[in-house]
Amino acid sequence: MASTSMGRNWAELPPELLQLCSQRLCPKNLSAFRAVCRSWQSAAVKEWSDVPWLMLTDENGMPQREFFCLSCQQVHKKLLPEVMANGYFSSRGWVLTTSRDGEFHMLKNPMSRYSHIIKLPNWNKFPNIEDLPFFDVDFIRKFVLSDSPTTSPEYKVMVIYDNRQLGLWKPGEEEWTAVDSPTDERIYDVIYYKGSFVAVDFENRILRCDVDGPTPFEARVVFQMPQRLPEFKHEYPPGSLWYVNQVCLVQSTTGSLLFVSLEEHVASTITFRFLVLEIDLDTQMCTAVENLENTSLFLGHNSSFSLEVDEDHLIKPNCIYFTYVRLSSSQFFEDGGDTGMGIYHLEDGTVELHVEGKSSPLLWIEPCF
Repeated sequence: MASTSMGRNWAELPPELLQLCSQRLCPKNLSAFRAVCRSWQSAAVKEWSDVPWLMLTDENGMPQREFFCLSCQQVHKKLLPEVMANGYFSSRGWVLTTSRDGEFHMLKNPMSRYSHIIKLPNWNKFPNIEDLPFFDVDFIRKFVLSDSPTTSPEYKVMVIYDNRQLGLWKPGEEEWTAVDSPTDERIYDVIYYKGSFVAVDFENRILRCDVDGPTPFEARVVFQMPQRLPEFKHEYPPGSLWYVNQVCLVQSTTGSLLFVSLEEHVASTITFRFLVLEIDLDTQMCTAVENLENTSLFLGHNSSFSLEVDEDHLIKPNCIYFTYVRLSSSQFFEDGGDTGMGIYHLEDGTVELHVEGKSSPLLWIEPCF
């Protein structure tokens, strides 16, 4: 009997047990699971991920990229020659790449087994760029999809370009279309929220562009944040100097619109604090959010979203997972200063620095594949 047990054929394990095991693997390990044998491959769940991935900074333009998985707390490497680029942005699990010569491509989640690349019009197909003699890596600030191209052929793409312009593209079009705005202020962020693109500018005005309405290329001011925002809940040393590093808009897991301000402490050490406000566009009111309960936010210069936390995923509830570029250091260093990822605990205002890097910002990839 002992020899029979030792000689067990692992390929004959019950399919329901194999499927249960595969559900607890991150995509990289799931690929290895499938490669064991045919029975394991057929029993494995379809490719999926319900936790975010963090794409780390590029190293000397090499085609191999590193990804940090919050679920298994490991760094995975993958050969991705198709994403060798200067700029990276992410939305709904897709990555927008910008090359040195101004070419734009959308790539389905880099950790996916299946390569799916969509070419978008180049940078010289944007309107109102006559004063720009050449393509600059900072030309694009944000990239947003209305829907995933794999599930909706009617998806739309919105970008912030040249710091203060909104550009719209739809499949089949050969050029980008500028969205008229009532303000000349630079734009912090833009998201797709309840059927419209919603943006926030440097005067904390909320703009909305209904691309399926009667004026699809016009953004209108729909809310003005109060001049005096609520005080921070946690105490900080008197006389501390803070300035706004980043402002993000996020749709919460319950469907509300969140305004999140990230402030950086002007000091030699890395210190951040966050203010979270919920905006009701119908009542024209905003209220401070002091507890996210079983939800956490994932914020970045290139991608922001919210997730309901599952205890099996090693993600902490009532926290803000954020990527940062230290503005106070970037102006003194040629390589762009310090970058990294931190975890802000909304309950007590403490910050854990989790991943550190240099030069280019780290990139959140949303779990939707």
